Amino acid sequence: MSARSLINASVFENASLLAGRVDIRQRLQLAVAKARLRKQALALLFIDLDRFNTITTTLGPEVGQQLVDVIHERLAHALNGDHVLVHVGSDEFAVLAENVSNSSQLRQLGNRLLNVIRKPAYIDDQELVATASMGVSVYPSKADNEQILLHQALTALHGAKEIGGDGIKFFTRGHSNGALLRRLNIEIELRHAIARKDLTVHYQPKMDLATGQINALEALVRWEHDELGMIPPAEFIPIAESAGLISSIGEMVLETACRHGARWIEDGVPNAKIAVNLSAKQLIRNDMLVVIKRILKRTGFPPQQLVIELTESLLIDTLDKTSDTLAGLRAMGIEIAIDDFGTGYSTFKLLKNLPVDILKIDQMFIKGLIGSSVDVAITKAIIDVAHALDMRVIAEGVEKVEHVELLQELGCDSIQGFYLSEALPRAEITTLLHIGIPGKTRKRTVVAEEEDELALA
Repeated sequence: MSARSLINASVFENASLLAGRVDIRQRLQLAVAKARLRKQALALLFIDLDRFNTITTTLGPEVGQQLVDVIHERLAHALNGDHVLVHVGSDEFAVLAENVSNSSQLRQLGNRLLNVIRKPAYIDDQELVATASMGVSVYPSKADNEQILLHQALTALHGAKEIGGDGIKFFTRGHSNGALLRRLNIEIELRHAIARKDLTVHYQPKMDLATGQINALEALVRWEHDELGMIPPAEFIPIAESAGLISSIGEMVLETACRHGARWIEDGVPNAKIAVNLSAKQLIRNDMLVVIKRILKRTGFPPQQLVIELTESLLIDTLDKTSDTLAGLRAMGIEIAIDDFGTGYSTFKLLKNLPVDILKIDQMFIKGLIGSSVDVAITKAIIDVAHALDMRVIAEGVEKVEHVELLQELGCDSIQGFYLSEALPRAEITTLLHIGIPGKTRKRTVVAEEEDELALA
């Protein structure tokens, strides 16, 4: 995915979305320094298209990009060089209005820009009407540096979104609640983390219940910030999705996992498949198969060792757009797993229509196995149906030995969860692949000896 940053120079064209957000921060720093030197005001108008994800999901990312290009040209024409326009990324724009602090003038400027966005756009004979939300803050009356100015404009923008969008919101002190500011700060820092390659990939092991071996790993992204500490994925992944960063993160995780997997093979580390999650935005991309093929070729990781995990709800929502992609993955030798299985509303119909190799039973059923005959019955039904369809079953969220024993009785194939291990860095996982998890998994030599003894018996 790419964006253009326009300030009367084509050198910024085709810059990445990430570079756009870094660019606005740099430009703000220069603009604030200039305003401070001249003792002038500086207003930041931050613009975000409303419901843009609906357009890209319904009509495809190419149509969405064409719409953004049209709006970009309209905004540049409306400003006519009077103010600085920056395409920050995806569906976001920023306007730096120098020496303008009068709220009436700023509202007039904002309304003029929102009006040009509202005009119908015709793309491939399809009429599209977009609206946008705008957040405004002013230096020095509200903010005394570029960081605060950006935070305040984004805070006001979220306020405009909360009341339905298609409007302008000026920053006021009442907007400054801690949770919202943390979210905005995390979004900004996440973009920098991607640029600096600060995100890492950890791996959570999966154990084959029949052999006691680690037979697969799930690649999971982790982020430790210098000041904020370890930020949990449950907090930053939703922010990445709403900010249009999830595809960049997903591609990084995929390439890192394949590169690590190829190195393990070269080093003779015991074999284990690697599972990587795909987001909805990645799955609906027309070039997703090309991207995966390119990564596999670049890293040398065998496609037969890769598992793509997709949530049940994602598959249901995108099935009409992704069936060819799923078929293409299978044709390459890549396995497909359904994550969080059992939580959707078209579960068994889904199995009939999709090329699925693995079902992962959602942890909410596993947590209730002990003491709940209903959860036991549901888990047993999922396992039986999966096996009848020649699929393997992995139980997620396994935390107790009682879970393991009951899942073995029910015929489950593999387990994953804190009973085995949390997600660990590459070096620690390498050790576990060699020696197993003490007291819980068995080394291959031991398994082989036991199998030989059974055969002799």
